[in-house]
Amino acid sequence: MFFIFTLTGLAEAKKTHIKWGATSVRSGLYANTVQMASIVNKAYPGEIEVTVVETGGFLENLTRVGKRTIQVGPADASAAYANYEGIIDYKGKANKDLRALWGGYVTPIHIVTTKKSGADSLQKLNGLPFAMNPGTTSGRAIELFFDANGIKPEYKMMGIGASVDALKSGVAQGWFKAGFKDSAILDLESAMEVNILPVTQKMVDAANQKYPGQAKSMMIPSGLFKAVKKDELSFAYVVSDFIHKDVSEDVAYKIVKAVYEKRKDLVGNLATLREGNFDDMYGNAVKHLNVPLHPGAVKFYREVLKVKVPDHLLPPEMKKR
Repeated sequence: MFFIFTLTGLAEAKKTHIKWGATSVRSGLYANTVQMASIVNKAYPGEIEVTVVETGGFLENLTRVGKRTIQVGPADASAAYANYEGIIDYKGKANKDLRALWGGYVTPIHIVTTKKSGADSLQKLNGLPFAMNPGTTSGRAIELFFDANGIKPEYKMMGIGASVDALKSGVAQGWFKAGFKDSAILDLESAMEVNILPVTQKMVDAANQKYPGQAKSMMIPSGLFKAVKKDELSFAYVVSDFIHKDVSEDVAYKIVKAVYEKRKDLVGNLATLREGNFDDMYGNAVKHLNVPLHPGAVKFYREVLKVKVPDHLLPPEMKKR
């Protein structure tokens, strides 16, 4: 019996335990993280054990990875860049231990106004009672975008759930919500007429000029909501998964490999990932990331996809080799 216990102890000692931060359990993205963790656990039983941890969301995940209370977690790629470089909200607090695993997916942040407000363009948001969800990634992204373009709504601080009721009651006349075909906006449209406001490339460029790397955009199709009468440019952000640099190259390689091989299953289950092209894991990294990849991810893309990883995605520890 003692001999069997010793072997079991040795096997456990070789297993790598990974804490993967997620979001609130009420978010669909929590289930997505659980699915990715399950994919890794099934691919490497006895080698890697991933435990999903509920967190306050993307911004908290960046802090937790920096403090090593989790090893992996999803975050807005723009906020991750600010975190890595120590700019904007992270001025003087650069986190050079942050690494990326893949490009993630692009998702729109819809800017919504009530039809009654008469605010049918972004310029008409000035002075408009506007529901703001403090502490959220999308809220901070919208705040920076508006500031860079001289748009000054009258912010009403409240939770995400309260925002829907605020628009219905007239307490607020504008709001924002991330997600491709978001259920909260569908709920609003079932109760009232709303506008979904487009952005312009000039506005996106202005935001990036004032706040480097903080503004993205994507086209949303006609009919996505009743209020979207034609294809239009939407403000957006990119959600990627980030990892601490001290996770071994072998473990990071295996995480990327397992998820890459099952990426079609992931996008089939969630419209936000499917429409945001999560399955183009490497292509989105080249297009959208400014945080370097983990050496294990670089190794995977080089060996499996046979690509030349661009210099801006190579981590400092690989440039020294």
